[in-house]
Amino acid sequence: MSSHPDTLTTSGNAWYADTGIDNDVVLSSRVRLARNLANFVFPAGACKEDAERIQSLVYDAFSKTEYPDRYQHICLDQLDFSSRQLLAERGILPEKKYSERSLNAPETDIVRKFSGVPGIIVRTDGRLSCLVNAEDHIRIAAFAAGNDITGAWHLCKSIDNDMQKYLQFAASYDFGFLTTSVADSGSGMKISLRLLLPGLVHVDRLQGILPKIQSQHLELVPAYGEVTAPPGALGACYQLNTTGAGTGSEEDQMAECEAAVQVLCGEERAARELFAETRTTMLKHILYRMFAVARYSRFLECSEAIEIVSALYMGVSAGFLSGISYSDLHALLYRIRNAHIDYLRRSSTFMFEPDVKDNIRLMISRLRALLVQESVENVQTCI
Repeated sequence: MSSHPDTLTTSGNAWYADTGIDNDVVLSSRVRLARNLANFVFPAGACKEDAERIQSLVYDAFSKTEYPDRYQHICLDQLDFSSRQLLAERGILPEKKYSERSLNAPETDIVRKFSGVPGIIVRTDGRLSCLVNAEDHIRIAAFAAGNDITGAWHLCKSIDNDMQKYLQFAASYDFGFLTTSVADSGSGMKISLRLLLPGLVHVDRLQGILPKIQSQHLELVPAYGEVTAPPGALGACYQLNTTGAGTGSEEDQMAECEAAVQVLCGEERAARELFAETRTTMLKHILYRMFAVARYSRFLECSEAIEIVSALYMGVSAGFLSGISYSDLHALLYRIRNAHIDYLRRSSTFMFEPDVKDNIRLMISRLRALLVQESVENVQTCI
């Protein structure tokens, strides 16, 4: 049996099922460090021999870490379609922009295109990954539930320090780490957080906050896609990203982002409270309608399920629903995605109805509806 910490200390649950800080608003945190090897051209211009040499050097550096057996090495072209989509839904492979993909089309490839064939290194607990020869030679990413930028950064930095013992990174005294994107040069760090902001959307306060966010070198974009009623993001789920890595040290950038997140959390909680107090009938309508759809639907598209989870978050936050936790709801946001549902379909012995069993898209929608029904089975209304 392996003796690495993932085997000894994890409960078997995915990281996104953990209870995180501020997880009534902040779903997850991700920190990514971009690095390039000195004396090699960037991946887009690298020849096959250089790309293979870079991959070999990076894999060898990972093999010299304290617990090398906790890392799995994968080449992207060795994965089947479903496995690639699953890694993208987990955030390990970058997804295409939401305007270039369809949430409700399981046959659509959602993985961003690369100039070459990246290698993938994934830690066995899923909390840390590394892309090799993607946009940069190395992109280390760490994930944490809730608002935990510092925890994710420590995971990234630990690997970064290990890599620098064996690899020479391209860097400049004036510009810091050199990367394919000018915005990433400097620390090479990008911070991203998933936020659920239904309160600010429903009381129409979100647009007033955006200028302040942008002045802090941050952007707020829809995580899954846009909707028109009310205008904003699908499920009121947004991604907060840093827009540059050259504004101070890593600690400075984290501090600025953390301060903005705390302001957003306070604004969102106040907005939810205001919405519950002044538009109680509307909130009840949203909750009852979504709760009924969750309980009784025979088919659910991914976009519908995201809207349901967002409504349930609001219900739990307002004290109108009980029997399900924020961490349960966050995990559900991953489990309802197409590749996760398709994995369930392929690994289960569920007997589909005769008019469903020959249509992949219907089978996935059917299983998603059953998964959501199971998740809300013990939910009680307290209205």
